[in-house]
Amino acid sequence: MPPVPQVTIPPLALDTCRLIGANPAGPVGARLIEACGALSPQRTLATGTERDALVSMLIDGATNRETYFFRDRRQLGLMAALLCEDASPGVPLTLWSAGCATGEEAYSLAIVLREKGLAAAVTGTDVSKQALATAAAAQYRTGQMSPCREVRTKDETYLPTMPDGRRTVAGEIRAAVRFAEHNVLSGAPPPPQQFDAVVCRNVLIYMDAASRSAALRALASAVRPGGLLLLGPGDVAPPVDPAALGFRALFRDGAGVFIKGKSDGR
Repeated sequence: MPPVPQVTIPPLALDTCRLIGANPAGPVGARLIEACGALSPQRTLATGTERDALVSMLIDGATNRETYFFRDRRQLGLMAALLCEDASPGVPLTLWSAGCATGEEAYSLAIVLREKGLAAAVTGTDVSKQALATAAAAQYRTGQMSPCREVRTKDETYLPTMPDGRRTVAGEIRAAVRFAEHNVLSGAPPPPQQFDAVVCRNVLIYMDAASRSAALRALASAVRPGGLLLLGPGDVAPPVDPAALGFRALFRDGAGVFIKGKSDGR
């Protein structure tokens, strides 16, 4: 049997993978390798601000931004019910949507809580400047497989239709959400650093094992005692174990969240 040829990973692709924690053998890594292979050798040797701009462009093109409003409503509903039980009157709940892509998840969090009569301050972060620009614009196409495919009639108050057929986000919801560029592997969570709920779904699955562990530790550190951590169904895999970081899993009506233990052990 002839030897299997070794794939040479361009240094720029490898550096970008390391920056965002992407597995070079995974889909994001493959897109980065392909994109770097299409660049001229001279351009891949760029330095300083030119290299930073190139890396930003590669991240924008390679990261998976497939998301939509109200993804996994059961999980969002369980989150809202649990937050209702522990909410302080008149105090806005703080939530972090990490890896928010084009903003649908961050806006969904604010809407779900507002429907429960709860005020919220939602921070949406992502490594993609292009995705964040779309999130801030808050204008979304409609259709069968669009980001609005799970929008129901009762949601239209907060996601009204524009004259061109797209949907936008109502002012009171936009006022509750802010967006910022942030890499979950960079260390400190964004302000206020301790959140009532941290949501990071279908992000860790694209990372290598070491990066998944580092990202989970960062996410866990941002949850206040008694707060919630929401992950995607494929995000919890070895070596990621929320229980090792003081969380217990709660499953109800087919949905699951992780609850951070309080100092009294509850």
